[in-house]
Parts: sequence; structure tokens; C-alpha cells
Amino acid sequence: MKTFCTMLASGMILLSFAPAAWAGGPVRIVEDGQPRAAVVVPTDADEQTKAAAALLVRYVKESSGAELPVVDEKAAAGKGVAIHVGPDGYAKGLGLALEKLDDDGFMIHVSAAGQVVVAGRTPWGTEFGVCEFLERYVGVRWLMPGSDGDDVPEHKTIVVPVEQVRQEPAFFSRQFSGLSGPQSLWARRNRMHARVSFHHNLQKLIAPEKHARTHPEFFPIRGGKRYIPPDSNTHGWQPCFSAAGIVEAAVGEICRYFDAHPDATSCSLGVVDSSGHCECQACQAKDPPEKNFLGRRDCSDRYYDWCNRVVEGVLRKHPDKWFGCLAYSEVAQAPSRVKVHPRIIPYMTYDRMKWIDPDLRAEGQRMTETWQAASPVLGWYDYIYGSSYCVPRVWFHAMSDYYRYAHAHAVRAMYAEAYPNWGEGPKLYVSLKLLWDPRQDVDALLRDWCVRAVGAEAAGDLAAYFALWEDFWTRRILQSKWFSKRGQYLAFNRADYLADVSDQDVARSRALIDSVVRNAGTPRQKARARLLALAFEYYEASAVAYAGKKTAQEPAPSSEADALRLLERAQRVADMGAKRQRLVSEVFPRHPELLHPIDFKRYPALRGDDWGAASIWAAFDWAARSRKVRDCLRELADPSRATSLSAKSMLVMLDKTSQPVSKNPSFEDAGGKWPADWSRWIKWGTGSMEVAPRAACSGKLGVLCRGVKRGGPLQSVQVPPGRYSAVAMVRVPKPLKGDVTLTLSITPLDAKGANLPGPSTTIHARAGDWMRLATGDSIPAAIDGKPVKSVRLILVVDGLQGDEELHVDDMAMFRLD
Repeated sequence: MKTFCTMLASGMILLSFAPAAWAGGPVRIVEDGQPRAAVVVPTDADEQTKAAAALLVRYVKESSGAELPVVDEKAAAGKGVAIHVGPDGYAKGLGLALEKLDDDGFMIHVSAAGQVVVAGRTPWGTEFGVCEFLERYVGVRWLMPGSDGDDVPEHKTIVVPVEQVRQEPAFFSRQFSGLSGPQSLWARRNRMHARVSFHHNLQKLIAPEKHARTHPEFFPIRGGKRYIPPDSNTHGWQPCFSAAGIVEAAVGEICRYFDAHPDATSCSLGVVDSSGHCECQACQAKDPPEKNFLGRRDCSDRYYDWCNRVVEGVLRKHPDKWFGCLAYSEVAQAPSRVKVHPRIIPYMTYDRMKWIDPDLRAEGQRMTETWQAASPVLGWYDYIYGSSYCVPRVWFHAMSDYYRYAHAHAVRAMYAEAYPNWGEGPKLYVSLKLLWDPRQDVDALLRDWCVRAVGAEAAGDLAAYFALWEDFWTRRILQSKWFSKRGQYLAFNRADYLADVSDQDVARSRALIDSVVRNAGTPRQKARARLLALAFEYYEASAVAYAGKKTAQEPAPSSEADALRLLERAQRVADMGAKRQRLVSEVFPRHPELLHPIDFKRYPALRGDDWGAASIWAAFDWAARSRKVRDCLRELADPSRATSLSAKSMLVMLDKTSQPVSKNPSFEDAGGKWPADWSRWIKWGTGSMEVAPRAACSGKLGVLCRGVKRGGPLQSVQVPPGRYSAVAMVRVPKPLKGDVTLTLSITPLDAKGANLPGPSTTIHARAGDWMRLATGDSIPAAIDGKPVKSVRLILVVDGLQGDEELHVDDMAMFRLD
């Protein structure tokens, strides 16, 4: 029988084990639920190393019930089994060459003499080494944030094989934005570590508050005059990179920063946001005559030449620092005359899920390789959003492919706007695993996550669930009108892709996720299954509610019976529309893992105010002539119903005694001119807007929009708080070349006339007969603490080209209570 005893004498802990515990073979650190090793930390260990040791002890205890003692290296005399966490004297004496590791790298060295070393060059490396130790030998998985996110197998005995593991990250800086609290801790356990600063920063390095009076020459010439920004919060300008002394000023500022923050690994040289480069002769002389690929002036040579000189100056005092920047706007293209300093990391911004399109992938790879020729080290900035999307957005295999490509082409730093929705399951887990080592088998990672998350019996259906959505996002989405080849990132603020989600997709997903819940294994696995099912409730509600929006744009029902069936179906989709909003505002806040990090109100098109109940409007004409349809509407107008607002709006409009709170809904004017009650907005001056007889749905005149790229008719109305709806009739007389959207809004305005959040409905225009567009909601006395002084009724046309026409008439706003 193996024995264990701990003796404390003269400040020294003596560990004694029977030789069979470790001699000549694998090292047993726990046996039959009893500790058989001590955790040894360096005498001068910092807090991070001590925390790493505590992490190891915590999870070994959770797995086995055995609590390993933690001792200082000076107290750990004797020949007992020891796990050395951090580079103590024993570890340093082994000649493991820890100093040659990357800062996040580590070594696990297990000897047959019963000594285990887990150490890195830095405390970060040691911490990540402990995470690897726990995953590899204890079987721990940090699957998702939260109390049920860890998977810790039970082991009465834990054996560590004699071996040596040496690891370094493929991408030395790995960062997701949009994480907070438990989510950030979860990501750290999976080895997320941001080591490069690269965002907008020149406004701080060359601060107007500091240099405007003494060195006005540091600031740009624009339109022949020197522009002095009022403060460092002002965007839309860049320093004059040719000014005498400006390199030295930046060097001094950065050196002072590193003096005050010696542990900082990097400083950002990122340009000021929103363009505004200097137009002096000296600066422009460094620019090539051609515009860059974004159609902007190419300022890369002047900028990177200046960056190189700044970096060389800083490195004389602070060697081994990194300098990040954004390959953005006028400096997005690789410089053609300047080789970028090897300590500078330009971050290339792009949503690389778009690389599922072969043409975009080929172009993206060409640009990466052009940058690779100009810069020895690159960074990638990606957009892997979760919470903005209304069905699970996953592309595991495509992600794996482009991570491998990135590493093969000098990309060493990765940043992504993530803002997760943990209903996407293994998405960020797999991403972080691949950022550490992109050579890993993505299918093996997915299998492991699914089995560990919900158990072996349920794992197959969970894998099938995510495979369904991976197919949607990597194959079917290419045929969607939502998918765009233009722009840096896909439109995460619009949910038009839901038009491509079928009833079968939703039904199949529901069947799979229900099966996962039924068949999940351990209590924690059951809890995770329920969490994923709760996340699916939002996805399902979104898809079903959006289907109601699609119905609203279909031809009106051809019979009373069809109209009644439409209203019955509208009740269900309206309930789903209300459910998705309730989940986000009331349910998910009780589950931190599911809380959406992006405010649901931020993007009106994602709130879905015009989903669900919008389909009711297709029955409007039948309601005007059918008592049964009106009776059904009265039921749907009950305040307890999700259809209440839309149904009440229709009943008010059908009541011939009702009067709108807005004026002149049919745009009539005795002289045939633009009516005084209405204003017109034409952004960029592109297109025209006038009243014309052929644009009339009722009366004599309507609004004829011709070639309006963005704009529309509007009217400001002063109204008391209450429930309001708006309606407009629209018609597209001929087929359109591109994608044109129409948005009807009731926009609350504050005392300064600034927009506040309000209801809106957006549809895609299509040729055909007159169609009714409606929106509505409650208008409170104040929004976000700002009193509502008036509202703006507006219909925005977006995307007409050339002589394309759109007609608008009978546009009015009604009070409902």
C-alpha cells in the first residue's frame, strides 16, 4: 500500500512516498483519491505564477477530491514527487532553454524521477502550461463561460506519463473583442492573450493639446491652410509626417509611455480615425500617383516611412517592443517604395468568412501576399460576430483553412470583433484552439467539444445541428441576396439572410436540439444542453417571426378564407416576434452566457419590430369588406396579444372617422408643386423627387422618386406620448437593376432635433402593384433620459439608379389610443 505523509519541521516540508509511486515509470500525482505530489513554486514567484499553481490545485481537486499542497521551492526538500510550476531552481538546472521560448510558450517536462516541470519564459507561458497540463492529463475542458461551462472528468487516480511537451503559439497575439467578465476568463483559459496595440492612436502621440501652439507644423495642410484640430478627441485629420521634429516628438512620447509601463509589450501607431491626410508638397511627393484599391489617395509610403523612423528611435531605448497599426483607408495598401520595419505589425481588416466565395478568397490572398512582400510580420483583423446574428453563424472548416493560410504567409497576430452568442457552441473555442495551432484537426476538435459538452449519446445530434448551420453559412449563403462581395465585412446589422432560412431548417434544428436535451449525460452536460436549447429558442423565434415579414410582401389573399388563415398564422409569427424580444430583454440577462453584448436596440433592423405582426397588413383590403376579417382583427387587437399594435392600427385606419395626426397624406397641392406640409431629403443630391399624377394611389398626386440613391419625403409632427402607427402606399412600376430598400420610420427627436430610437419597417422593393408599408410603436415622453419634443415621419428610399422610379402616396401617421 502506497503511503503519503507530510512533515513540517523548521519551516521545511518533507514529502515521502513509496518508490513505486514514481520510480522508473509514469508519475502518479493522485492515487485512489489521495495526493501523491506537491506543487512547488519559485521563492520569488509573482502573483500570476501563484495563481497558475492554485488553478492546477483547484482542478485536480475537483477531478479527484485530492488537494495537492503548495510549497515554496526552499521548503520542498527531499525526494518526493513534485510539480514545479514556474522556473524555480530545479527547472533552471535542467537546461530546458526556456529563454528561447515565445512569451506565451511553455514546457512540460516529466522525468522518471517523479519531477514534473510546468514552466514558461514568462508568467503567461507558465499559466498556459498549467492549462495544457490540466487539459492533457486531467482532461479538463473550458467549453463555455459560466458555472456549467467547465467539463472536469472524475479521476480517482491521475497519472502523468514521462514525456516532454514544448509548445509556442502559432499566432503570438490572439484577441477577441466583445467579451467581458466570465467570458474573458473563459477565453484566457483557452489561451487568449492580446499582446499588440494597434487601434487609432496618433491623435494621442501627436496631441493637439500639447503641440498645437508650440509646433503647429505637426498638423496637416488641408485646402492650402494649416488645420489645427481642437483636441485629441477630434477625428478626420492626420499629422504632417514630413514636419521637422515630428519623429522625435513621437519617439519621446512612446518612450515615456514605456518608461511608465515597463511590462507593456507594444504601442499603437494607428492612424487617426476618418482620413484627413496632409496635402503639403513634401508629404504628397512621397505618394504614388495611383489611388489605392479602395479608391482613396495612397498614403502608405509616407506613413510607413515615418513609422519606421519612429520605431527605430524607440527601439534604441526599449528593444523588443512591438508596434501595431491599422492597414486602413488611405494606408490600407502595402507600401510600394518602403519596406516595413520587422517590429511593426499592420493589421489587415476583412470579414474572412467572405472567403467562402472563390473570387474574394483569391483577391484576399493576393492582397495578403502583396503585404507579405512589404512587411515581415502581419496582423489580421476579422469580424466573427455572433450576437448580431439571428441563427448560429458558424464556419469551422473555412476558418481552419484561412488560419492555416495566414500562418503560412507571415500573419502572426489575430484580432476579431467577436461579440459572442454562445448559442454558436464551439465557434470561439475552436477558433482559439486553431489560433494556438492551426494544424489541429478541426473535426477532432468539434467531436471532442460536442462529446464533452453534452455526452457521447447526444453528441452526434449536436454535431449535426451545427453542421446544418455550417452548410447554410458556407454554401447556401452564397446564393442569398444578403451576401455581398462589396465592403470589408458582411452586414451583421441586417437579417435579410433569414429569407433564405427554410421551415425545414427550423424544424430539423428543433428536432436535433430536443434530442440533445433528452440524451445529454451528466448533470452539467444536461445543463449545457438546456443552455444551447434556450439559445435556440431565440434563433427559432427569429426565423419564424421573419417569415411573417416575408408573408407581408407576398400578394394579398385572394379569398376571405385565405385572409382568415393569414391572420391565424400571423398570430403565431407575432408571438414569436414578441418572444425573441422578451428573451433578449428579460430571459438572457439571467444567463450571463447568453447575454447579448451588443445592445438589442442598436440596430433597428435587427429588433424585428416589423417582423411577425407585419403579415397582418396583407389582409387589409379584405378587412375593409369582410365582417369576419374585421372581427378577427378585433380579437388580435386585444392588448394582451402580440398582434395588438398592427391590428389596432388597421382598425383605426378602417374607421372612416379616424383622422391622421400628420397632414396631407396624399401630397395634394393646388398648383401641382411640392406640398408645403412635406419636406424632401435627397442625400448627395443624387436623383429627384417631385409630385406627379402618375404617382398617385388616391387623389390627384403622389411622390415620384427618380434615381434617388438615398432620400425620401418627411414631415415633422408634435405629438403627446402614446401609441402611434404609420402607413404608406408604395409602388415600383418597372423592374429594378439592384437591391432597393424602403424604410418607413417614426423617428422621435430630442430638443436639439437629434434622432432617438424609434419604430421602423424595412422591405426590399420589387416591381408590381401598390403595396402597403406600415410601422408603429409606443412613443414615450423621454428616451434614454432625453425628452421627446417631436417625431419625424419619413420614408427612406435607398438604392435607386439612373431613371428608376418609385411612387409613394397616402403616407400618414395615426394615434392609436
